[in-house]
Amino acid sequence: MNGVSWLRTAVALGAGGVLAACASESEPEQTSFCGAVLDDVAAFVEATSRPVDDPRYGGTVVVGGGGDLVGGLNAFTTADQTTLETELHLFHATLLRLDEQRRPEPYLAVEWEVEPDNSGATIRIRDDMRWHDGMPVTIEDVAFTYAAAMDSVTGFGNDGWFDPYDSDGIEILDESTIRFRFSPHPDVVLPWASLPIMPAHLLGEVPRQELREHPFGTQCPVGAGPFLFEAYRPGDQWVLAANPGFPDDLGGRPFVDRYVYRVIANSTTRAAELTAGGVHVALGVEPSDGSSLATDDDVRIEVLDQRAFTFIGWNSRLPGLSDPQVRSALAAALDREGIARTLWGDFGQVAETGVPPFHWAYDPSLRGPAHDPDGAREALTASGWVDRDNDGIRENGAGEELRVELMTNPNPERDGVGRIVRDQLAEVGVSVDFAVQEMGTLQSRVLTPGSRDFGGFIMGWTQDFNINERDFFHSTAADGHPYGWAGTSDPELDRLLDTLPTLVDRDAALPLWRAYQERIIEVQPFTYLFFAKRLNGVAADLRGVDMDIRGELLSAARWYWDPARP
Repeated sequence: MNGVSWLRTAVALGAGGVLAACASESEPEQTSFCGAVLDDVAAFVEATSRPVDDPRYGGTVVVGGGGDLVGGLNAFTTADQTTLETELHLFHATLLRLDEQRRPEPYLAVEWEVEPDNSGATIRIRDDMRWHDGMPVTIEDVAFTYAAAMDSVTGFGNDGWFDPYDSDGIEILDESTIRFRFSPHPDVVLPWASLPIMPAHLLGEVPRQELREHPFGTQCPVGAGPFLFEAYRPGDQWVLAANPGFPDDLGGRPFVDRYVYRVIANSTTRAAELTAGGVHVALGVEPSDGSSLATDDDVRIEVLDQRAFTFIGWNSRLPGLSDPQVRSALAAALDREGIARTLWGDFGQVAETGVPPFHWAYDPSLRGPAHDPDGAREALTASGWVDRDNDGIRENGAGEELRVELMTNPNPERDGVGRIVRDQLAEVGVSVDFAVQEMGTLQSRVLTPGSRDFGGFIMGWTQDFNINERDFFHSTAADGHPYGWAGTSDPELDRLLDTLPTLVDRDAALPLWRAYQERIIEVQPFTYLFFAKRLNGVAADLRGVDMDIRGELLSAARWYWDPARP
């Protein structure tokens, strides 16, 4: 079966359903804004399309992932890794990219210079990149994107990247050159490879407090990357089409005609769909499913290190969880090594903090609370939580039970973690009301300041290469920041979080990184569970698939079907 006939199969399974669904009554009504934008995108495609004479071109790739692209392809709202990777590697353009050694290389920017005293940088961009609606990508787009990301009103989740920046120090020098001013800080260029540039001509006049909810994200996103938006059915599928106008020296038009992303929450179902041909890449399969796929000659397994950890975020605003000694006792009640081994076998390892093994500040000698149920019971009793009525649940002096609402999203791995946590905490007298909630509901409760009435949640987080956890744990983030889940307020953590981003020299920074991680273990705002490798199933005849710690979708624009495929 060649690439073209494979397209027919894929459309029958997925893309055709998306295109039909876009006309259904369940779809959001098209705004006048989006109608004009989509007309311009269609005109751009028609104007830039040209014949291709290479057997690698053609066909569709269908990718199955565990969750929807939450918030759509709006870089100001991105809150999960698959959405970010789709933006970085398929849909949008960043100033820089990272090569295999994680060194910066040109993308939208063609050259850059960081000032010798590390107090600013000058960047020059290329002049031949166009938005999917045909408008040129300009230096005004860069200035708009960075200014909006720095503005707290926008609600950009990773605004901590720009804490060292002078918000009034963004200066356009000429039609292709911009200057940033900032206080000295390490790894200056890394955020430039992580923040997609957004179109000022479409969003520049939108009030920044409205950017997160703008229809741009899900109804008519416009990027400058190798794929462009074609269709979306909420909670089900996205369809992206090859951008025929993507610059040749950046790879040019993608090989496949369409990239379809299907939302398939269950790992076993994703694996079954891969075997049946309903998807061609199954992202994030669990070890048991990977083992079954390994016996299928039509599938190969890609195993890669990742930057992600799974953790429990405790809400220290609640009386029962406000005491670090209680949170440490909860961690000691958990057999974290057993959890990692049960769920991931040789593919997982216990996480003590959020600093992953790949990072230069990782310290393998650090140890979080050891599994010690008896010690946990003693610590809870010492903290005033005692089972006073012999019903198996501890109470404080006022008779309030130590009862914790624990949430996670529909994910078999996290569901399994939640059940284990519930049972192991029950053994030390802590009642856990565990619930699986739809991802949008969970994110709303967790990310919205002022509505955080939960006890804890189980989630995964993918670290940046430049780790800065200020938005998690600094007291200034506790009440107003989307990532200030834990409500942490600790003067020593504040001091370390204020200091670490200013240390350019790694030798000078390393002792403070250790002190920071030791303090995180003591305060225990999160109970870190494990790091795990990422297992992805790939159709054997899909070529050009390159996955590593930078991302599993980083080469998607160069994926192609083997021309010799029967």
